[in-house]
Amino acid sequence: MKLKPSQLPTLLLLTSSPLTRAFFEKAKKKLTDTTLICSDSLIDAFDYLSNTFVSSIIIDEKIKNIDLSEICMKIRQLDGYQHTPILVITSQLKKSVTSRLLKSGATDFLIAPLKEEAFFQSMKMAEERQKTHKKLANLSLPSIPSQEASMQERIILDDRAARLISEVIESGQTFVMLLLEIDQYSSIQSAYGESVSRQLLIDFQTHLKKMVRKQDLLFPQAKGTFLVLFPKTTSKAAMLMTEEIQESLKHKPFLKQEKHDLSVSVGLVTLDEKASKTKSSIPSQFNYLMQTAKTYLNRAREKRDSIVTHDPKR
Repeated sequence: MKLKPSQLPTLLLLTSSPLTRAFFEKAKKKLTDTTLICSDSLIDAFDYLSNTFVSSIIIDEKIKNIDLSEICMKIRQLDGYQHTPILVITSQLKKSVTSRLLKSGATDFLIAPLKEEAFFQSMKMAEERQKTHKKLANLSLPSIPSQEASMQERIILDDRAARLISEVIESGQTFVMLLLEIDQYSSIQSAYGESVSRQLLIDFQTHLKKMVRKQDLLFPQAKGTFLVLFPKTTSKAAMLMTEEIQESLKHKPFLKQEKHDLSVSVGLVTLDEKASKTKSSIPSQFNYLMQTAKTYLNRAREKRDSIVTHDPKR
């Protein structure tokens, strides 16, 4: 039986370095009621994860014969470890490397040579993010169980989304949420069945990814609906991008054999600079955005091929 967190707050360290192990054994003495488990074996590490509750995970990039991205993804697939802090020890912070690891599930990085103050600060930030994930856990929309989408894309609030929402609210930046629905999806599904409608969703998602920016996040939802998050974006800029998406559908053929022209209805809501910056406001702010976006999308559905936002002219 897996021990509960209240019974055993545990830090799992995966390293083959005696110096790294000694550093964490010393630092652990300053962590109240925390157990340290050290392993230089990937098999043993996953055995610990399967049989003992681990509250935080630290992986040394120098351990031999491991793929950090693959390890992070495998950990995220384990029951109960979707939001557990994963810190990676590294001597460099190349953007290409860190970006890949963050997408794979890593939470943060510890720069070598290790320093206690930086380690404790990273642990504190990771724990705060984990608490944010738990608060947001009940706010998810149903998702499309597509085998083509990655695990992260099937979960509305993955590490990227929760981190983005938290950073935007705390920094007071503008943020736009978009709920977009294919107007013809239900009729296509009824007329041609699941296989055709599923292919439509895959093709449509691929098209949307090309239309949005690299920093934007896209999440497929149920019944031909997609959630798009636009960070550091004004309502006007998001509106222009949304109109561009609508216009692109007039020149992009989908399901060529069936000759379907697609249109979308959109609910668009903005979280501006006046939003509360406190951590406790994150779930309520997200809930406000989601419920408002749903309301606007319902209004847009009535007209079809339209955008509804807080702007009365829209």
